[in-house]
Amino acid sequence: MVKTAHQRTPSDVTVDMNPMLDIVFILLIFFIVTASFVRESALPLNRTEQAVTSVVPNLTPVFSIDAKNQIYLNNRQIDLDSVSINIARLGAEGDITSISLRAHPDSQHATLVGVLDAIKAQTSAPVSLGETLN
Repeated sequence: MVKTAHQRTPSDVTVDMNPMLDIVFILLIFFIVTASFVRESALPLNRTEQAVTSVVPNLTPVFSIDAKNQIYLNNRQIDLDSVSINIARLGAEGDITSISLRAHPDSQHATLVGVLDAIKAQTSAPVSLGETLN
């Protein structure tokens, strides 16, 4: 007599997941209960109530235009092309709070406008206009 192996159909095979889920939940509860939560300690900081002073100096450059249309920055003669370079240099050295621009009444209007354009191309600081007599 020949014995034939009993063939099972795929619908007969089942896996029961309930015992595995029970063990997972038991392990999870074990780790939560045994975990020790340590509060990290930090060094106390003593903060001052005083306002912090800035280490960047406040600058107020003074531009002057004489009767011969020569441009001066803080009593040092410069040309029109170097106005923006000097403003950029001063802006790197400190905070430009305002700019004073004084022109002689006999100076040309184009020089004054050129200096103003070069200043405004480099900074948004307010410019005060005035008149020089020398």
